[in-house]
Amino acid sequence: MKRSAKAINLGKRLSPHRIRHSAITAALDATGGNIRLVQKLSRHSRLETLQRYDDARQNFQGECTEHLAKLLRQSKSQKPQASLSGDKT
Repeated sequence: MKRSAKAINLGKRLSPHRIRHSAITAALDATGGNIRLVQKLSRHSRLETLQRYDDARQNFQGECTEHLAKLLRQSKSQKPQASLSGDKT
């Protein structure tokens, strides 16, 4: 795993646990947060752990949404205003 991460210049440590965590997070995204289905698919014994994954996923999505909304507001405020006289200046 270390060689693979280095070969693609990942820049982060790679481990079976991290890959499993990413797969579970992706499964939660794909199932709309159906934690019971993901528990069954992943054979994860502790529902509490999956709930933490889901909480982290939802927090991250919220942060992304807030950041994108901020960028949209900024881009709208920076658009040039159309001239009232019809001139393109």
